[in-house]
Amino acid sequence: MEKLIVVVFDDPAKAFEGFEVLRQLDREGEISVYEAQIIAKEPSGGLRLIDNPDKLAFPWIGGGTVVGALVGLLGGPVGAVIGATAGALIGSIGDMEHAGVTDEFIDDVTTALTPGKFALVADISEEWNTPLDTQVERIGGVVFRRPRTLVKDTQDDRDAAAHRAEMEQLKAERAQARADRLAKIDAKIDGLRMKLENAIARKRVKMQLRQQEREARIQTLKAKADQSQGEIRRRQEARIAEVRRDYAEKAAAD
Repeated sequence: MEKLIVVVFDDPAKAFEGFEVLRQLDREGEISVYEAQIIAKEPSGGLRLIDNPDKLAFPWIGGGTVVGALVGLLGGPVGAVIGATAGALIGSIGDMEHAGVTDEFIDDVTTALTPGKFALVADISEEWNTPLDTQVERIGGVVFRRPRTLVKDTQDDRDAAAHRAEMEQLKAERAQARADRLAKIDAKIDGLRMKLENAIARKRVKMQLRQQEREARIQTLKAKADQSQGEIRRRQEARIAEVRRDYAEKAAAD
C-alpha cells in the first residue's frame, strides 16, 4: 500500500539514522521508498530542509512531489515556500486529498514536531507497519502514517458541480427576466462557464500528472526488481501490480 510517513526525532543524528533505516528496509524489500526528505523545525516555527548526501539513494520520481507539498503544509506560510520549490504547492500533484492528507493528520504531526525537533518525511509502499515501526522506535522516532487513499469527489469536482448548478439557475431566471437584466445575467453565465472550463481543465491536468507519477513509480519498482532475487523480487513485482491496480481505480473514479 502506498503511504506517506512522517517520523519525528529529537535530534538530527537520529533523523539521519532513521533515513538509514529506510534505506536498509528498501534494500531488503520490506518497503519501497520513492522519496525521502529530512526537515528541521526552527525556534521561529518555520521549517528548514536538511541536505542529506545520501538522499540520492532513492530515485527522485520527478515533477511536483507529494513530499514537497506535505512539507509545505507542515510548515505553514514559510513551509509553503519550501514545498513550492518542487512545483506548484498542491496543484503540482493533484489535490492533497488524493494523498490521504487531512487536517487531523497535519495537526497530529505539527503537535509532535515542536521547535528544535526533526522529521523524516517519505513517500513509500509497505505491506506491514511492524518492520518500520520497530526499527524507528528503537532509535526514538515517532511514526505518523497515512495511506494514499482513493477520493472520488475532489475539490475540482465540487467546484464544477457548483458552477453547473448556478448556471442552470441563472438560465431559468433569464427566461423570465426583463430585457434590461439580460446582459447582466449573460455576463454572469459567461463568467461561470469560464470557471467551469477551468475546473475541468485543472482536473484533466491532475489526471495527467497522476499518470506520469504512476509510470515513474512503476519504473522505479522495476529497476529495483531487476536488481533483486527471490522474495525481494516477488515483493517488488507485487507492488508494481498494486500501483497499476490503484491508479486504474483512480482513473475509473475520475
